[in-house]
Amino acid sequence: WQNYKRKSTEGVSITMLYLWFIGNMLYGAYAVADKLYIGLIIQPQLFALFTMVNILQVYWYRYKWSIYAVAFSCVLLCISYTGLHIGIWKGIEHAIDKQQDSAVTFLGVLPAIFIAVGFFPEFYVCIKKKYVEMSSFFILLDTSGGVFSTISLAFDHTFDYVASITYLIVVLLDVVLAIMKLYFYIQRKKNNLGTTSIEDTRDGDSQQNSFMVSSKAGTSAGSSRDLHNDLEIKT
Repeated sequence: WQNYKRKSTEGVSITMLYLWFIGNMLYGAYAVADKLYIGLIIQPQLFALFTMVNILQVYWYRYKWSIYAVAFSCVLLCISYTGLHIGIWKGIEHAIDKQQDSAVTFLGVLPAIFIAVGFFPEFYVCIKKKYVEMSSFFILLDTSGGVFSTISLAFDHTFDYVASITYLIVVLLDVVLAIMKLYFYIQRKKNNLGTTSIEDTRDGDSQQNSFMVSSKAGTSAGSSRDLHNDLEIKT
């Protein structure tokens, strides 16, 4: 919504979006195969959908792609997501049936790796621009989602430690992003105050210089009048 409102995706890393898209696709397949709660199954699918929308916004607003190119990319992303999601889901189910715990653990941790790595391109963009473009509402919502999703795992018949890794990593890196946003906000405030103080000082100096020039001009004019009067008297 923020991108649509300002007609720009400035400050949003497309690398981050693609890594999040892949990570949520992987986690969605794991959640289905591991038979997690329905809410935890729907969540990564929705997050992947919103991420895809952001990717298409980048192509539309930043790269100025035509509507046909954006539509084609949308179809391609949807087909890729569906095919990979079903394939990985069935692969994890097969590994669970065969009790291949190491493969299941790897496929459960892999989404967390993609999502975690996805934060770092955004960190780089934020440090470079000295500003965090993501809205505070999104960061708060994402952090809350991670916390409540982790808590919900505790109400399952067995706590899924592998699934919790993804949520805890998201919470940790969202907190880092929030701290960066607050830090850059404070720095901008300080810089604005400093700039205002310098401008006020310059205005004061200008007014003082103008006053001095006016005073000197008035003194010179007064001296000229006195000299003229003296000459008339002498005459």
